[in-house]
Amino acid sequence: MKYIAYVGHQTDDRNEGIRILEADADTGRFRQLRLLHVPNAIYMAINRAKTRLYTSFSDPLFGPKGKTGGLAAYEIKGDDLVKINALGTGATTPCHVSLSPDEKALVYAEYSGATAGFVDISGDGSLKGPAVQTCITGETGPNKPRQDKPHAHCALVSPDGRNLCIVDLGVDQVKVYDWAARADGLKELPERTIRTAPAGAGPRHIIFHPNGKLAFVIFELGNCVTSYRYDGESFRPVQQLSLLPAGFTGFSKAAAIKLSEDGTQLFCSNRGHDSIAVFAVDPDSGALALLNVMKLGGAFPRDFEFMPGGKFLCVGLKMTGQLCSYAYDSSKCTIEPVMEMAGMYRPLFIAFGGPVGA
Repeated sequence: MKYIAYVGHQTDDRNEGIRILEADADTGRFRQLRLLHVPNAIYMAINRAKTRLYTSFSDPLFGPKGKTGGLAAYEIKGDDLVKINALGTGATTPCHVSLSPDEKALVYAEYSGATAGFVDISGDGSLKGPAVQTCITGETGPNKPRQDKPHAHCALVSPDGRNLCIVDLGVDQVKVYDWAARADGLKELPERTIRTAPAGAGPRHIIFHPNGKLAFVIFELGNCVTSYRYDGESFRPVQQLSLLPAGFTGFSKAAAIKLSEDGTQLFCSNRGHDSIAVFAVDPDSGALALLNVMKLGGAFPRDFEFMPGGKFLCVGLKMTGQLCSYAYDSSKCTIEPVMEMAGMYRPLFIAFGGPVGA
């Protein structure tokens, strides 16, 4: 079956933006349908019905340098996107966005100024401003210069709708806020903070298991992943494993973290080693086991995503300007190249919408 796919790019005044592709989940091949000039659409979220897309982006109309970041809502119409509305956030372009479990709010994190917050979503899909925002504060981690100040990198509401998790690489913590009581402002719950161990590992993203009882944090600077038991009120560490093969001594830093559709395998990308590590997941205990570290054919896999069905993996290779697809053998945890689209400028994010023609 063929699906619509969306690739977001860092633009830097180049004619990039959101590439809309047709992806064949049976063959792993894809082709470009259109290119929309949406400056710095570096992270996106799509609703479950595949009718709306939300993205971070930048627009000089929002303010001077350092204040041009914004959020935009689009209606998905076939192979096109029709803008619903947009609003500024008063800071740089958010580096992460996600939808709350009830899809009534869009949450975001912004790296340079360490701001994070949310915007309510109306019934018609439009964003209701202004954004509710908090500025991350706290002591920074020991890994300088990356931990020279707070740097919010990810914003995600827990599946039970109780907690807003803000992953901050600079303060070396995942800060947790009372999402259920957000009507009174974002109140931090320090007793639920995830504190990095070892210190300086620099958390980047958090994801939750489909069962809602496990969470996983990828640590960019420590090149490792940790699983946690989650009960709504606490995150209890289970296990931490390296993302890199034994004996590797070169430079690398972790990037994206994803789960298979059935929640039995966890995937983490390495920039430098240019690979994706695969782990088996015990859904009951949260225990992890490294299965393989799969080398890629290009540089700097900032993001990746599986085509629907899980047979093919799409990877955005930022520094070599490629979007590549690989056939994935889930029993052997190996990949084989299928095709690539070269000549892109800094592809940063990949998401899949609904079937073509739906």
